[in-house]
This record gives sequence, C-alpha cells and structure tokens, in this order.
Amino acid sequence: MDFIIDFSVSILTTSSEFIRPYLSEIGLSLVATLLVIYGNNITGLIKRQIGSLSYVLRVSLFIVFCAVGFGFLTSFLTPLIIGLLAGVSDIWLALLVLASYYLAGYLAYRKGFI
Repeated sequence: MDFIIDFSVSILTTSSEFIRPYLSEIGLSLVATLLVIYGNNITGLIKRQIGSLSYVLRVSLFIVFCAVGFGFLTSFLTPLIIGLLAGVSDIWLALLVLASYYLAGYLAYRKGFI
C-alpha cells in the first residue's frame, strides 16, 4: 500500500514540476476560456447600458469596451490565477490544473458551447 501512495505522490510531483514553468500560459488560457464562455453575457450587459445613446457614441463605446475592457480583464485576471496556481504545492498542482480545465469544459457545456 505504501508503494502505491509513494508512486502516486511521485507521479503528481513529477507532473507538477513539468507544469510549473508553464503557469503563465495555463493562467492565460483559463482566463481566455472564461472570457469566451461569459463574454457574450458581458457584452449583452454593455449593450443594455449604452442602448439608448446615439449610434456613433454607442459604436465608439462598444469598441473601446471590447478593446480596453477585455484587455484589462485579461491582464488583471491572468496574474491572479498565476499567483494562485504558483502557491499550490507540487502534490496538488497537477490535479488542480486538470480540475480547472474540466471545470471550464463543464461551464462551456452548460452554456451550450460543447
């Protein structure tokens, strides 16, 4: 039994050591995935807020929000996720990353993307 536990911990630790140099890419991909899943909700909220303005102002604000707003969300949330993942011990990191991607997949499924 101890062999199985030691082997499992060894696999998790080795996997986490392989994953750790790529935390910035993992964090960015998770943020991008969440923005794809919930971006339509965010833009719908903006459309409702600016819907009564003139056409030129409405288009200008929408462009600024999409360019600046989503860029800001990406640049703000990515370091937060990277920091959270960096603080996790090697035993749990690989499992947490795998669970995060499965959670993103489940959220995409519930929204009808899959």
